[in-house]
Amino acid sequence: MIECYFDPAKVGRLPAGATAELIDNFASSLRRTGFAESTTRRHVRTANHVAAWLAKKEVHLKEFNRERLDAFAAHLRTCRCSWRARVGQGPTLAGARRFLDYLVTRGIAHPTGTRAGGVPEIIEAFEQWMARHRGVTTSTLITYRPILVELVVKVGDPKHLSAAALRQFVSERAARHGRCRTQTVVAAVRMMLRYLALQGMVSADLIDAVHSVANWRLSSLPTYLSREDVERVLNAPDPRTATGQRDRAILLLLARLGLRACDVAQLRMADIDWGAGTLLVSGKGRRPCKLPLPQDVGDAILVYVNNARPAMEDEHVFLTTLPPLGHLRSSAVVSAIVCSAANRAGVDLPRVGAHVMRHSLATMLVRDGVQLPAIGALLRHRRAETTTLYAKLDLPALRKIAQPWPLEAPQC
Repeated sequence: MIECYFDPAKVGRLPAGATAELIDNFASSLRRTGFAESTTRRHVRTANHVAAWLAKKEVHLKEFNRERLDAFAAHLRTCRCSWRARVGQGPTLAGARRFLDYLVTRGIAHPTGTRAGGVPEIIEAFEQWMARHRGVTTSTLITYRPILVELVVKVGDPKHLSAAALRQFVSERAARHGRCRTQTVVAAVRMMLRYLALQGMVSADLIDAVHSVANWRLSSLPTYLSREDVERVLNAPDPRTATGQRDRAILLLLARLGLRACDVAQLRMADIDWGAGTLLVSGKGRRPCKLPLPQDVGDAILVYVNNARPAMEDEHVFLTTLPPLGHLRSSAVVSAIVCSAANRAGVDLPRVGAHVMRHSLATMLVRDGVQLPAIGALLRHRRAETTTLYAKLDLPALRKIAQPWPLEAPQC
């Protein structure tokens, strides 16, 4: 296939063997994920340019990473290669990034230049254990990974771990961030210590050396949108466009069922039972739960699937609308959709992200008189205590139990 993207005079100088097959597969991937013919041609030529540049430096493709991508960008400023494209450096560098992403996806290269697995073996084993036995999602493991890799690099053999070393690491790592990120650092380190203790690599007493960050549960009020603002956000997407039809279906799932952003991104076709009118959601801990599918939500999903969803062999319900076509990569994409709709509707979000829709639903249900256990079941809370947070927003009920403020201070 790659011969189709080069001048006949250059075909004889194209790479052979595994490299040629790899670039050919890269071209097929670009076309399959919705790139236009002209864009595919440009990216394929750039991939060949990268391969030739690496070969000249006697560097294998598996060693292509972000550092060498920067070196390739520097090379483009003075490039006199016969393979150089007639476009600017920007489009060429964009093709090089796309080629690196493809190599990373195929497991051939790693963006940081580490070994093929990308992380130390002990971290890989930890992540497999967390996914299998604790039901932790991939996004959480990706968040933990750089923290734990830095810990392993600094400490080395887990047998060398000590309470002083752990506290120093947590203090130094947490000093770079705020309180919320500090909680993530502590959680990652404590989970790693639990795993090492189960494997007999460290003493279980070492877990207590890392103290949890002070956190007073239910001390704050949930941030939410009014009923009117929620409807304005729902009506913001343009129903005449493919993106608008997709975004409205996503927003309705968030607003009517209180789904988390990760629930929407991971939703698959097989999770929807159209006959029974139910939706299967895994959520946190990968605990499957069936939820009722409201009529307006189901109608919006059908409109998107029938009219706007790209024709791809992908089991996820919601796909990207721009190349490379595929499922939504993370919950951040869903949060960005909410922010975009709010900006379009002229609604100021009290907090950035999709979770505000979940809080808004719970607040509306409480004020409509729905019992807390029913709300907890819809939101799939593990503990009833979590749902009681919304009781603070039930102002009519709170007025019945509020005591009058004394007009005069009591005499001592």
